[in-house]
Order: sequence, then structure tokens, then C-alpha cells
Amino acid sequence: MGKLSAGARYKALTRDLMWDPKDVDFKQIYPLVEAEGIRIKDPKRWEDPFRMTFNQYVKIQAEKEHLHHAIRSAFEANHGHARIVDSRWFEGVKAFAVAVQPAEYSAHRLMAYIGRNIPIEAIRFATFNQAVDELRHAQIEIKHYAHMSRYYDGLHAYAKTNENLWFNTVPKSFFDDALTSGPFEALIAISFSFEYVFTNILFLPFAASAAAVGDEHFASVGKSVQSDESRHMALGMAALKMLLEEDDRNVPIVQRWLDKWYWRCYRIFSVISTLVDYYPRVRAISWRKAFEMYVEDQVLNGLFKDLYKYGIRPPRNFEDTIKEKEHYSHATMRILDHYKHANYFRGFRLQPDDYEWLSREYPNTFERYYAPFFRKMDDHVMAVASPGLPAVCAVCQIPCEFPDPDHPDRMWTQYAEYNGKTHMFCSPGCRDIFLEEPEKYIQWWWPAESYLSGEFGPTLPDMFEYFGFTPEEANEHYSSRDYHRWVRYREQLGLDKTFEVV
Repeated sequence: MGKLSAGARYKALTRDLMWDPKDVDFKQIYPLVEAEGIRIKDPKRWEDPFRMTFNQYVKIQAEKEHLHHAIRSAFEANHGHARIVDSRWFEGVKAFAVAVQPAEYSAHRLMAYIGRNIPIEAIRFATFNQAVDELRHAQIEIKHYAHMSRYYDGLHAYAKTNENLWFNTVPKSFFDDALTSGPFEALIAISFSFEYVFTNILFLPFAASAAAVGDEHFASVGKSVQSDESRHMALGMAALKMLLEEDDRNVPIVQRWLDKWYWRCYRIFSVISTLVDYYPRVRAISWRKAFEMYVEDQVLNGLFKDLYKYGIRPPRNFEDTIKEKEHYSHATMRILDHYKHANYFRGFRLQPDDYEWLSREYPNTFERYYAPFFRKMDDHVMAVASPGLPAVCAVCQIPCEFPDPDHPDRMWTQYAEYNGKTHMFCSPGCRDIFLEEPEKYIQWWWPAESYLSGEFGPTLPDMFEYFGFTPEEANEHYSSRDYHRWVRYREQLGLDKTFEVV
């Protein structure tokens, strides 16, 4: 191996790993390779955009791990949790734990599924590396939650909560949808639509806010994860272009996938919009500006102009996402406040500096449509809670409470009849997806219906036992327990208990 050139060494370690089966038919080994209608003329043309061998990958990742865990160890040893300047931040980290960590773990399974079912060496090697990446991300995030659980409520039964909480159906439905798609569709769903289009909004603003409030551990998580995302984005872009260049008959298939998965990814990022705009007291950027920068400018007005030569247009419903950017985080936060009694991340009152910042960043919408709702919580944080569990969208599983961006005083809820049953959707985008694959989405799991049927148990305490936390952890204002613990920890370290602007 030492006598080989760099190019030959790379090929020897990452290529020529396929073989022609003699005893079993090729289609039996790869039964899904032709199921989607995708034509592949020359699999050897496909390239891993990073051209990395496994030993190089391990060396790079080991360096990241050593750096991250050094920061983690220092954070834990020096009581970093008490040095965070606002206890409200912990509720945002809990919301992140619900929305993102399950997605990281599911993504590693999805990449393994793609690599197993696409007989292209470059794709198999790249997805193998990414599967390991996603598992690493899930593990370092769980490490942070494990440390937090020693001091704060909500995370003490994380495995049960992660599996059973009704809100976790949002990321689960997304990845189950991808895992039950064909391998090429799954590749477009995760590597292009999720990673290339939206992932920058996921980690960059929230990690910057983590550093600003003093959560160096979580800031390190964000930076370590984002350093892998550039490779994942490159894979998504390379896979998309190779599919389009292989055969013109692939174009309408790929277009249909882009239409679907752009909207699916956009909806799963609804919770991320609140992590950008609401949970931090020190914000790096607003959701609106982040969406304009990372999605509108770079993708919709940039990339898709380049894809026009292949016959690809911007995704269906993309104009709705542009209209909704002025409302997205506020509407989603309103949903979370409606059902805060059934989640383990608590609600909170907005402070004067929150109103000032939100009004400045959203001058056309916040004061007119949303500030009156949040001011109802000034006397009691549970004043706006809705009883019971919500009616959720049959596709994205998010409660059907988004406003029509053209008429913000009206709900955007849509309906469709199928097999004698009426199905409900949060938006036209989700309704369009349902109508293309109704047999897939009629199998959805509806938490409210399951509760009424007794799946959680006969009483309300049984439901919370099923979820893995107590009613007190959900129903109390965050200042009732975690805030006082945070104050006590800061006093022990001789730190000011008030919020500090840093």
C-alpha cells in the first residue's frame, strides 16, 4: 500500500469494493434499485465530493472529539450550567432535545439504509461516513442532556420521553417517511433538502446564541456538528446533480421529490424558528433574516437558477415559505404555549427586551398579530394553555394552528376526504403531499386519539408516566423550580442572579 500514489491509494481504500454476485441475482440483493424509476447509466462516474479515505476520516473526527470533550469536561468541572446568564435557556435546550436529537439518531439509520440499497461505491462510502457522523452527533448531544439532568427537571427519563412524547412524532414522522421511501428519494430528502437547504439555520444561530449566554458546552456541540454538515451538504449537491445528469427521464422524478421534501423539511424546522427567535435572550440573528440569507438568497434565488438548465424549477409551495417567514416563529411559539402543559420544556413570559427585539425584527407582524397573545401570560404563564392534546396535521404531525400568511387573522387549516374519512392538515403544502401518497399517510399515529382510546392509560397521571415526566415538570412556570435551582447554584459560586447582557 505504501508504494501506491495518493490517487491509487484512495481508489484502493474506497473503490473496487463491489463485486458481481454469482450465486444470487443482483436484483435480489438490491431489490429497490429499480423501484423508483431512476436510470443510472454509469455508477463509476459518481464521486464522493470529499475524496476521503476512512483512516483520514477517523483522524479528523478524533481531533474534533478530543477538542469537544475537553470543552465539555471543563464546562462540567467548573459548574458551567450555573454560569449561563439566563435560566430560560435551559428550556430551549430541552426543546432542542425533543426536536433535534431524535432526528440525529434517525438520520444515522437513514444513511445506513441508503448505503445498503444503492449499489454505487461512492454513495455507499459517503453514506457510511455520514451514518457514523450522525451517531456521533446524537451521542454528544445526549452527553449534554445527561449533565443537565443532574441539576434541572425534565430530562431524568430521557429515553422514555424521547420514545413516547407526543411532540416527538414530528421528527419521527419525517424520518419514518424517508425510511419508507426508496433509497434515492431518501438521499434527496436528507442529503439535499435537509442538509443542503436548511441545516445552516439549525446549528449556526443557535450555537452562536449558546456562546452568547455562556453555554460553552452546547456551543461546542453546535460547532462540532456543523463542521460535519459541510461534507453532508456537498454529498447532497453532488447526488442531485449526478441524478439529473445521468438521464433526462430522472428529471420529473427528482422534481417531485424536491417539491415534497422541501416542504417536509421546512415544516420540521418550525420548532427551530423558536429556538432562534424566542428561547435565547441574546440572539445572533432572527429567523426571518436567517431564512432570507440561507434559503432565499443561497438556494431559491441562487442554486435553483443553476438547476434550471436541467429542467428543474423551484419547489412547489416555496412562495408560501417566503410569505410565512414573518409569522413562522411567532405562530410556532404560540402553538408551544398552547400545549406547554403536555411538554417537558416549560413556558415563560416574554420580558421587555424580548418585546423590543421582536418588534424591531418583525415590524409588520409581531405587534399587530402576536404580541397581544403573549401579553396574556403576564399575570400567569398558563393563561393561554389549551386543554388536552392538540389536533395535529396528518402529514407533518404539527398542531393545525398556523395562520394563513395572506390573511393572518385566519387559520390555514386544510381538509381532504379519503376512504370516507376527513383528514386535517396544517397548510396547503402538507395537503398536497397527502394527496400524492394518501395510503402512506392514513397510517399516521394521532396522540389525542390514542389518549382517548386508552393507549396511555385510564388517567392523566398515566399519560405523564407514559411520557416520562411529571405534571409538575410540565405545568409549572420555568421560574418555579429550575429558576430557583439556577439562582441557588449561582449564589454558591458568588455570581449575580439577574440576567446580564453579554
